[in-house]
Amino acid sequence: MLLNGQTTTIVGENVVGVAEGSGKGPLLLVGADYDTSLRHNPLEDNGAGVAAMLEVARNYMKETQPEGHFTRNRTVIFVAFDLNTKEYRSDSKGDRPGFYYFVHQWLWPHLNQSLLNFGGAIILDSITRFSMNPNTQHLPDGFSQTFPEAYKKIIEDESKGNFLALITRGTSQSKHLAQTFMDNYTKHRKAGLVRVQKMVLETAAPITSEVLDMINHQAHYPFWTFHPSDQPTALPALLLTDTDMYRQSFEQCPQPCTSEAFLTRHRQQAISLTCEGLINTLFELQAERRPGTSEGSNGASFVSVTATWIMIVMAALLY
Repeated sequence: MLLNGQTTTIVGENVVGVAEGSGKGPLLLVGADYDTSLRHNPLEDNGAGVAAMLEVARNYMKETQPEGHFTRNRTVIFVAFDLNTKEYRSDSKGDRPGFYYFVHQWLWPHLNQSLLNFGGAIILDSITRFSMNPNTQHLPDGFSQTFPEAYKKIIEDESKGNFLALITRGTSQSKHLAQTFMDNYTKHRKAGLVRVQKMVLETAAPITSEVLDMINHQAHYPFWTFHPSDQPTALPALLLTDTDMYRQSFEQCPQPCTSEAFLTRHRQQAISLTCEGLINTLFELQAERRPGTSEGSNGASFVSVTATWIMIVMAALLY
């Protein structure tokens, strides 16, 4: 990359945490990009996604310890991907983002090159930009043909940027993972504050270059397009996003934007809802409740979201 007129080599490093399960079964992955742009707010893109991932990991590990309410049956992997931001990479075809190398060089060998060992990936990318005002959600040309149900709902709601988008493929495995998250998200009594909007990309759906640009630069995409040999091997993956540049936020952070100023009550609620939906999804699919504990007694707490956020800010300021 060019920095102050000088060509500088940037070396990326993915950070991987593995919560080993005691039994067999497909593993799940929760991931987020942790590099930040020099030109955009690092808290919004993608400090929020990494903060949520760390909070999910903290609660999941806490509740699956010997003193917790769950036993860890199947493996969960938590990944922070590096070098997704284009300004850190050259235009060379061999210069790819961190999630590409993770899928090809780490995950596929870890799965023993078998789809049967993979339950899916859930990717967090920009999850704090919301607006209750009409006409704050932009939809690219062709969106209505690719995602007709989502288009209808968004238009009926006056194009408000008031939802968390859940983008997934139309395969049975992907739909099952998406529905499990939806069910765990919507059972929260405050889920109506930020609704989830599913966007299912069916196999035969038409897609324009404009719509593709909306969904092809996040960390879920190399799972969808995985091509380890002559035959493509699509891996199930969900993207949770506020749609980033396609939405206007109704909360502007004053400059300099501190973590305290950015983390408004509404943003805290959005992060907490996403975290709790994810945590309960992991409990349902990868863990088992210990005898003597009841539904709702897991006590998944989000009181440390702010502390986690500050840690992310400190890391983001290094870039």
